[in-house]
Amino acid sequence: MNKKYILIILFLFFAGQFIFADRVSVEYWIIHPRGGIAYPLGDMANYVDMGYNFGLSVRKGFDAEISIGGGFSLANMPYKASQAPSPFNSTIVDIEVVYAPYLPDFFIWPYAKLAIGMFMTTFVFAEPTGIPSEYVPKTKNDNAFGIILGGGLNYPLTNIFAANIEILYNQVSLQGGLGDNYQFFTFNIGIVASLK
Repeated sequence: MNKKYILIILFLFFAGQFIFADRVSVEYWIIHPRGGIAYPLGDMANYVDMGYNFGLSVRKGFDAEISIGGGFSLANMPYKASQAPSPFNSTIVDIEVVYAPYLPDFFIWPYAKLAIGMFMTTFVFAEPTGIPSEYVPKTKNDNAFGIILGGGLNYPLTNIFAANIEILYNQVSLQGGLGDNYQFFTFNIGIVASLK
């Protein structure tokens, strides 16, 4: 499973290098710091409360619409159970592709994002004590590849800076795909800097 995701990441990176190399008409870098909330979905919402999220993306623009790069983010959500020894915490390092259609006449510029990331996660699980129906909460660390999908809106403030809102869906299955499936939204505000 991990080899499959590594190959996909490498494919996305090198596809961007080769496919878009001939289309380069503008070279620029995008720096995107952001922060906001992390909101659990599905079964995860039954035992984890809303928390916080922050991150940073750095991408290279290949033309007026396509940029490819990487990002770092952290999502932290407390467990509903007071006896949980630590919150759900996931540090995510990703490779991302962003498509932003060139709309010079619009005052807001939308974009779509696709990323594959390594989720380095700390979570709590119920370990049996040997006594029927009795469990002890334990903390465990696990690393797994997951996906990030979503998009956002940029509102240009100057030729370099834009105000930003972004909504991303994050999904990862831990323990080699045999464990819990964690799903959550991140809602962020930030600043996008385009540097030539």
